[in-house]
Amino acid sequence: MKKAVLCCVVIMLGAVAFLSAGATFYGSARLGFWYDYTDKNWNNYNSGVNESNLALNYAMQTNSRFGAKIAMNGISGRIELAITPSKVGLRLLYGKITKGDKSIIIGQDYSAFKPYGDQVYGDDLNFINYGLFYDGRQPMVKLTYKNRFCAMFIVPKQVDVTALGGLQSMLPKINLGYEYSGNKFYFATSAGVNVNKYNKNFNTDGLDDMLLSYAVTLTGKYDLGMLNILAQYSYGVNVGNYGICTITPSSVVYNSTDKTFENTKTFSGLLVLKCKLFTAGASYIETCNSLWSDKDTAMSAFIQKKVNICKNVFLVPEVGMIDNMKDMTGSQEGKKIYGGMKIQADF
Repeated sequence: MKKAVLCCVVIMLGAVAFLSAGATFYGSARLGFWYDYTDKNWNNYNSGVNESNLALNYAMQTNSRFGAKIAMNGISGRIELAITPSKVGLRLLYGKITKGDKSIIIGQDYSAFKPYGDQVYGDDLNFINYGLFYDGRQPMVKLTYKNRFCAMFIVPKQVDVTALGGLQSMLPKINLGYEYSGNKFYFATSAGVNVNKYNKNFNTDGLDDMLLSYAVTLTGKYDLGMLNILAQYSYGVNVGNYGICTITPSSVVYNSTDKTFENTKTFSGLLVLKCKLFTAGASYIETCNSLWSDKDTAMSAFIQKKVNICKNVFLVPEVGMIDNMKDMTGSQEGKKIYGGMKIQADF
């Protein structure tokens, strides 16, 4: 691990020096210190043990990072690595060309499904899986106009729910976004579509079906002075096939009896309230399919307070709950109550 980290850092420094580029290096070390209490339903559903449990979860967060912002010959770029004691991973790597109020990014960057929420548990979970529509950082070509409108042509997502093979993509995954930020009001929307097709010559069931998945979010934030309110509503069809992270099953369902596909619909939302004394939020996600006997639902909630230790060093005490509610059969999946803090040092 140490050799891998050292090798990556040396390559970054060497590339900057060789190319005579201007670079700004940065990093963020993040630790999570948490006590997790899981009830009987949670443990029985996940481990087959009908007992509650309290455990310490103390570890370096997987989103700790080291990176560099580089500028040379009219082109800017960014390299960012995720660094933990066990592995090194790529977070960001792109080059950016800017002409006036237009720009193009080539490489791996965030899509227009951005993280909102401020929840720090679970490596800055931000309601990912539990109501926030998020598909991570993706390889793409990204076009931006006036830092408001953006269009992304992303490497397509392929999820073969049949395990029969033959799933192909003929088009990139497409994501369109818009952001507006004023003195007191912020608005953002994102819409994405992903299309796959089964080639009947390359799967054992002779499937010749097209799978469509799409996702849409509306996000608004308003500053009331003493109180800041953020809300998001999301809807999608087969969002798991699109690449959205959800704790509930959200991909299309294959009915092997009559060799058909049934769409899965996902509804979700979140609300975050922030003032000087605290930040609190809650989220909810629901997926449904006509082949299921019940809806699959889950939710999360938290309250926290950021405490500054010194410049660029802070901790965030937080308590919260994650409730997996019930699955598609109506079975209770249980809940987790947690408490602790994130400790972060930026440099």
